[in-house]
Amino acid sequence: MMNQKPALITEPIPYKTLFPWLNLFRVFRLAVDFQKIILASAAILLFMLGNQVFNQLPFAPQQPVSNRSELVHQRIEFPPRNSDLFLHSPQQGLTPIPEQSPGVLNLVRGTTLLEPMSYFTRPVLTLFETGASWSTLAYATTQLLWAIIIWAVFGGAITRIASIQFAQDDHIGMRAALKFSLTRILSLVSAPLLPFAGMGFFWILCLLIGLLGNIPSVGGVIVSLLWGLAFLFAFVMSLILLVTLAGWPLMMTTISVEDSDGFDGLSRIFSYIFGRIWYFLWLVFVTLCYGAACLFLVELLMQLVSHLAFWGVSWGMGSEQAFELFNQGKTNLATSISRGWGAVLNITFSGFVISFFWSASTVIYFLLRKCDDGTPIDHVYYTEEEADTANELPLAGVAKAGEPVIERPVTPDKTDDNEQQDAKEPTDPE
Repeated sequence: MMNQKPALITEPIPYKTLFPWLNLFRVFRLAVDFQKIILASAAILLFMLGNQVFNQLPFAPQQPVSNRSELVHQRIEFPPRNSDLFLHSPQQGLTPIPEQSPGVLNLVRGTTLLEPMSYFTRPVLTLFETGASWSTLAYATTQLLWAIIIWAVFGGAITRIASIQFAQDDHIGMRAALKFSLTRILSLVSAPLLPFAGMGFFWILCLLIGLLGNIPSVGGVIVSLLWGLAFLFAFVMSLILLVTLAGWPLMMTTISVEDSDGFDGLSRIFSYIFGRIWYFLWLVFVTLCYGAACLFLVELLMQLVSHLAFWGVSWGMGSEQAFELFNQGKTNLATSISRGWGAVLNITFSGFVISFFWSASTVIYFLLRKCDDGTPIDHVYYTEEEADTANELPLAGVAKAGEPVIERPVTPDKTDDNEQQDAKEPTDPE
């Protein structure tokens, strides 16, 4: 026999198996979801409504620190401040808004990817301000509790949808996701609140040290000797605070993926972050770089949509008349509706930012879990209702991404074979 050369079999390199963090580049596809953006926009509107109510409380500050411009990213300019940003308007005698155009380069100013965290971190940091008044602390506590409740409902729903999409390439509806988060509201709310109970214990110990300073004559000496203990207690509080600020989105994601309680979400994230701190920082770094590029493209697209819409209308209406619809000195129906459309653009952009934030948190949790305890990425908890819905789907279809298509063997029908055999048998002559 002649020597035959073995055929070369080439298989694609499983990059995502070798480098699981490459799954972070699926976040943009997860974030561009109409249902997630709708949920995020609803959360923004509830934040705005809550702040309007909180500003009427007796302990509210004279000048509220949170308003619509801080809750909604005023990044999409409508109308454009300079009609010559991309294209030249056909009309002459333009009357631009009296402010210089930021230009295209201003689209890269300060990333907003971490802005959703500010709803939680801003009131938390206010609580730890030295010399803060009781009214300031009460207002910050109210904002913190409202933020936790809103993110427990809507953030939990977004992460539930994202976890099913990422792990199983499946999809659940917005109603099912909201039902999941509402039925687990206590777990979702308790997860980020439990660390503050631990911090409260060490704060009481520091408080007791401070009370010793009120002892006449020797109080100052006692406190000066106990500063070392205060440093130790503060060190523990600092670790708890840092992990809580960095990991509270992952605590909610844990409950959405595992259907666990608040303590399990807390313990898992503390274990993952302390045990895989460098891997966690690497995932955050890649997410921030990738997210900045995605947000730049989305903002550029929406800014171009705003400009082209105004540019096209100005051909028929005239630039001066079009700008009059946004005159700050007028308050009529047309002006209110026109400004409302600008708010819709900005809320939509903010909704995408929130959708990207929670989708990225979901993927980061899956990657941390796989790195720490080896749980497969495609493992996610299914409720009975969601499992029944998945079982009702037809078997024929497209396989999950990265997996081969397995076809059923074709088995002949016994009834058809019997009919064929009867037809082949010769008939007896009469």
